[in-house]
Amino acid sequence: MFGMPVLFDEKTDKLSAGNPKISWEDYSRKYSDKMAGLLGDPDYHKTDDPYYDFYKAIVEDDVRQKFSLRNMRYDSTVIMKGFGGNEFKKTSGHFHCLVPGKKVSYPEYYQVVRGTALFVMQKVDDENAARMKVNDLMLAEVKAGEAIVVPPGYGHCTVNISDETMVFINLISCGSQNNYGGVKSHVGMSVYIMRSDDGPYRIVKNSHYDFSCEPKIVTPIDSDSLGIHLNVPVYTEYLKDPSIFDYLSDPEEKIPDMMSVFKVKKDISK
Repeated sequence: MFGMPVLFDEKTDKLSAGNPKISWEDYSRKYSDKMAGLLGDPDYHKTDDPYYDFYKAIVEDDVRQKFSLRNMRYDSTVIMKGFGGNEFKKTSGHFHCLVPGKKVSYPEYYQVVRGTALFVMQKVDDENAARMKVNDLMLAEVKAGEAIVVPPGYGHCTVNISDETMVFINLISCGSQNNYGGVKSHVGMSVYIMRSDDGPYRIVKNSHYDFSCEPKIVTPIDSDSLGIHLNVPVYTEYLKDPSIFDYLSDPEEKIPDMMSVFKVKKDISK
């Protein structure tokens, strides 16, 4: 599902290049000490527990220019299996900056390569507010081979709800910058995804937020307009026709399409 020979090692939870033409710009691992202040279980105090790895700008040498000419980047994140106390392991969570000259922020394309992800996507009244109010909250269950686009204006994090290490990729404009401050000041995203005895997971609201809505569990739908096709790597889709993904840098016209790729599986308010 990487679209090129990138290999996952189950023993080390790390990626490796399958040939010398593949490289990435940077690699980092985040441990539990760097997740402090973002987690949902107050009794969890480990500092050396691996949470996730990030591989920045993965590309093959002979197609590098196809990404640089459009200022696009293809990354991968590996979230380890397990829990921080009773909470499923996750990424930190962030919002995106505004597109220059626009009133909307950058979207982001995500595709799961291994395992199952839960993408927490929250739209708030003001991400810089001392106390954010959540006006829309989607929890997207995305299995290996499936993809979504996080629409402009939605803060998001990714949760590994698998019983195995989960791997996903993202395609994003290099102009996009992550804003972590709002999520950090609210002790994480607006919901925590917790271990459950009678289901795959339990949703717990974060008391540092106000809510004008209830969470919706959604699943992804294919979209020709957005380049989303089941079990087709976005890397190869991009190489066939990079112009399809120009909406990641100039999203306004495609926002209705981005919102239409989610099928409601369960509305928690009902």
